[in-house]
Amino acid sequence: MPYCTRCGAKIPEDEEARFCPNCGAPIFLKTRMDAAYRKEEIKPSRAAGKMHTLLILTVLFLNILVTSAGALSKVEDPQAQLIARDFKEMEKMLRTVGVQLIFGNNMMYCLVMFIPFLGPISGFYVLYSTGRVLAALGYVLGLDPLLLFSSLLIYPHSWLEFISYSLAISESIRLSIYVLKYRLKGLKAELPRTAKYISLCAALLLTGALIEIALITLIPSLIPS
Repeated sequence: MPYCTRCGAKIPEDEEARFCPNCGAPIFLKTRMDAAYRKEEIKPSRAAGKMHTLLILTVLFLNILVTSAGALSKVEDPQAQLIARDFKEMEKMLRTVGVQLIFGNNMMYCLVMFIPFLGPISGFYVLYSTGRVLAALGYVLGLDPLLLFSSLLIYPHSWLEFISYSLAISESIRLSIYVLKYRLKGLKAELPRTAKYISLCAALLLTGALIEIALITLIPSLIPS
């Protein structure tokens, strides 16, 4: 049951008046919004939980699709050679710096993906660019870029990164909906859940970074010197 912000009197949820019956303060829009949000927050339906799970899985599928599209994109020879050289330099840095660079880089991208409205755009751009790197490597090495991408999916760190990015982008979509629906109040109420997802993504990406650096150390360089 909502309360008047001026005098604290209880306002019935079915009250249609635009003013507090006790002090006359305008209350209709705010109390309706508060009551609607509180009802959704306190009594989440199973359908809402299923929709959230479906959203995460849909985003995961789109992430893989966007990365594949990047891998299939056309890369000219000069650009492919440049990307391959940059990749080689990055690989050398990873062997030197290690987990901090991998985790820091991936976590930075992931945090941007949580931003309302901007998250999906940023996420799909990062993943498409990753696919472009695979397209360039495939061109330089004479390999099918989709085969390179498929080979990456064998390793657990790739899935940990995809899952983290999918959680971040799906939460960005949820935050965007809450902002449109409840404005800043909805965003503020959703932040504790967002913080939990950020912590989960950090744990997943750190685990992925540890696995990736172990593989980089054990497996010879993809591109010969």
